[in-house]
This record gives sequence, structure tokens and C-alpha cells, in this order.
Amino acid sequence: MKKNYTLGIIAATVLLGATVTGVSANAVWAAKPTNLIGATTAANIAKKAVGNHAQVKDVELERENNGKVYYEVELRHGDKDWDIDVDAYTGKTIRSHSELNDDSNDKSSFNKPNHVTITEKQAGQIALKNVPGTLLSTKLDKEDGRFIYDVKVLTDEGTVELEIHAVSGAIVDMDKDFDDDRYDDDHNESLRP
Repeated sequence: MKKNYTLGIIAATVLLGATVTGVSANAVWAAKPTNLIGATTAANIAKKAVGNHAQVKDVELERENNGKVYYEVELRHGDKDWDIDVDAYTGKTIRSHSELNDDSNDKSSFNKPNHVTITEKQAGQIALKNVPGTLLSTKLDKEDGRFIYDVKVLTDEGTVELEIHAVSGAIVDMDKDFDDDRYDDDHNESLRP
């Protein structure tokens, strides 16, 4: 009888220890990073590395398997596309990579249909009215038979991508990629019915 009692205590101790360990590990993963330099600062650091006239296309907070947290900044400068990784805490450039822009040889123009009433500039203004930040890009695209402006805005928290109806100016979709979304989880706020 004494053996069963001792085995029960050992089993309970092991189980309790595993539970406490599991809770503490989850608490560590659930903790939000602090003291990050921010997406805007990372974008400015990357622009300095490539050239101040570079166009920032996207900024995402990433985490490597070893736990290193960094901003991946995508830029276009001249006929090259750049990926610059910036340490999220120190602002140090970790690595950079460039390749020839695939669109550099495509000189064909995209003819804007007559029924598109919103201009690129107006689409950018609509986006900035709803999401304060820096306008990264505005591009007219045809999606599901309708013309939509794909607009990217850089905020201190990360990148927001909006789809704006090219006729009505209505925001039909908004996708936020923010620092506090636990490393590159997209949180889609679809406004489609």
C-alpha cells in the first residue's frame, strides 16, 4: 500500500512540474516584444542602406527559429528590388539582398478604363484618411471583374494594405500586419459582405 501512495505522489509531482513548465513556456511565447525600433524607423534605416530615393514596398516583423527578431524591409531602387533585414531592437542591418526588378523590361502601359472615376492620388488620400501613416504604393488592378486600387500604408505599428473600389472609392478590404500580432500573423479585416 505504501508503494502505491509513493508512486501517486511521484506521478502528481511529475504531472504538476510538466504543467507548470508548460504554462511558463506559453507565458514566454505570449509576451509581446518591447523596445522595438518600429516599422517606420526600420524602413528609414533600410532606405539609408540602399539610397534615400528608394521606394519602400513593405515592412514585416519576422522571427527566425533561433528567436532573433527583425524587420524585413522590401524596397525598390531604380531597376532593383531589395530585401533588407534590420534588427528589431538595435536597428543594425543584418543582411541585404537585391535582384533585378522583373517589371523593369515591361514598358507596356495599363490602360485605365473610362468608368474608373477615382485617381491613384485620390485612392491614396482615401487610404490615408482611414489609416494615418506614410503612403508606400498605389496600384490599379482588376480583381473579380472590378477595378480596385491596391494601396499600402506604413504606420509605426507595421504595414496596412487596403483595397479601394476604383469607381466608388469605398474600402472593400483592409489587411493589417502589425508588430504586436506575434511575429507576422496577418489579421485580415475584410469589409466585403
